[in-house]
Amino acid sequence: MTVPLWGTTHVVPHSGVSEEVDVARWLPARRGDDEGFGMVEVMVSMLLFALLLLMTIALLLTAIRASARNSAIESATQWASEQVDTVHASVAGLDAVKACPKWDAVAAAAAPADRKDGRGLVMRMIVTTTASPATCVTSSSAPVVTYTVKVVEAADTSKVLATSTTRIALGLE
Repeated sequence: MTVPLWGTTHVVPHSGVSEEVDVARWLPARRGDDEGFGMVEVMVSMLLFALLLLMTIALLLTAIRASARNSAIESATQWASEQVDTVHASVAGLDAVKACPKWDAVAAAAAPADRKDGRGLVMRMIVTTTASPATCVTSSSAPVVTYTVKVVEAADTSKVLATSTTRIALGLE
């Protein structure tokens, strides 16, 4: 059976009998408006693009929050280290006669005032110390005291940003 591809009606020889066959029903319909994308395809592609955009925005916001938190932790760590270094330097190198009274003054001092980091987060420093022993000046070995600094968010003191502790041997020249 031979059928030309184009045309509407053709004669097809079949068992010696000729009959007229409509070829158009065997071929896919060709409409004039079948060019380009349909409305459904455009809507589906817009939906997929919107979902991709939402996921990208969520990822970007998470990265921004993490960056802000890391910046606050870095500022708090730097502040805590500065405070510990300052206190350590104030009693380092003094003999026991001078170091013990100096340490008592350091231990009794109030914590520094609140400080803002570069992004405007207000941080508060909480200081804990051990008192010098009563026999500090007369002791044959240098007594060891600790100085701990904890930096927290001023608005919520349960959010600890940094902690730093130093142990100082009083009276080592």
